[in-house]
Amino acid sequence: MKKTDKKSMILLSLCTLGMLLVLVGLYAISPLNNREIYRGSFSRDFTPENTIIQKAILDLGVNSYYISGLTEDEVYLSNYTAIRHLLRMNISLKDTQHIQLKIKGLDSVVRSQQFRTKIEPPYFYMAHGIAPALLRGKVDQWEAHRFMPDSIYFTSAVPIDSNAFAVRYYSKTQDSYELGVETAESPYFRYNHNLLQKQAEGFFSVDGMLHYSKDLDKIIYLYKYRNEYMLMDKKLNLLKRYNTLDTISQANVQVKKVNSENSFELTSQPALTQRMSSVSGKYLYINSGVLAQNEDEDQFTKNSVVDVYDLTKGEYLLSFYLPPYKNKGISDFKIINNKLITIQDQYLISYDILNSSLFQNYTLNN
Repeated sequence: MKKTDKKSMILLSLCTLGMLLVLVGLYAISPLNNREIYRGSFSRDFTPENTIIQKAILDLGVNSYYISGLTEDEVYLSNYTAIRHLLRMNISLKDTQHIQLKIKGLDSVVRSQQFRTKIEPPYFYMAHGIAPALLRGKVDQWEAHRFMPDSIYFTSAVPIDSNAFAVRYYSKTQDSYELGVETAESPYFRYNHNLLQKQAEGFFSVDGMLHYSKDLDKIIYLYKYRNEYMLMDKKLNLLKRYNTLDTISQANVQVKKVNSENSFELTSQPALTQRMSSVSGKYLYINSGVLAQNEDEDQFTKNSVVDVYDLTKGEYLLSFYLPPYKNKGISDFKIINNKLITIQDQYLISYDILNSSLFQNYTLNN
């Protein structure tokens, strides 16, 4: 990359990312964030009430943790506000170990709290979209360092193997979020402008969640404001577009440009169809924001509904409820085999997914 081009990209990316942070901040404090419940014209197939059973609870003391890794034996937690702090414990939420991560090769980092950590033994990864920086280190050594020759500015990143990341970034030419793959080997960066299809504009209308399934060796992108998710290979070739249960195919997003703030502001209340999601094996788990036709509104309001999809077929399978704990819903969740881990405010909670006759056909071991 030429020095002049790189300098221009730095200035553009910093301005754009700053603009996006302001946009998110305005949205968080806006009354538009207090959404009314939207009832769809679809039905959910609920599993029996005893699908999950609570096994253990750990009080973390603060609500700033997120699940950065989950294996068959261990749970890893990282902290939004203390980026070098890592918690490791066994799957029963016992034998907690506090780990201090080391970052090598970076003298200073703008907005260091933007770092996000991902544990994928034998490695762990740290990503920072504004710096920008993609770091890697060995589990049990816990020293992260750069392993990429260069890095594009991004808003989301997930490791797809030990030498590559799938990223979401802002494209000036498309005036939109786009998906790319950054690798440690030439050609270093690959993109596909035909994946994310903008509607009202190129930010909220294509906003979504980026995942990678190691078992399927596939990249997944799930839109937040419409009923679609995509499967791609590691070269960003589109394999299939699938739909979720709800019928919201058009992102109901209206924005206006705030020139004085160099940002955008929502002027309508969008239907957040997908609140959060997780991928495990061949399954996509979605915490939906849309009430089903056959669903009790009180149950939907009190609990967090999770819809399960088979990524190999693009089929909806079933749904189940995650109950609140001390009146707190989930802020993060991960699943492996028959273990379900959630964060609910300052509490880390583990559940067993029971092998009921209905759910048994869809276990991750099949």
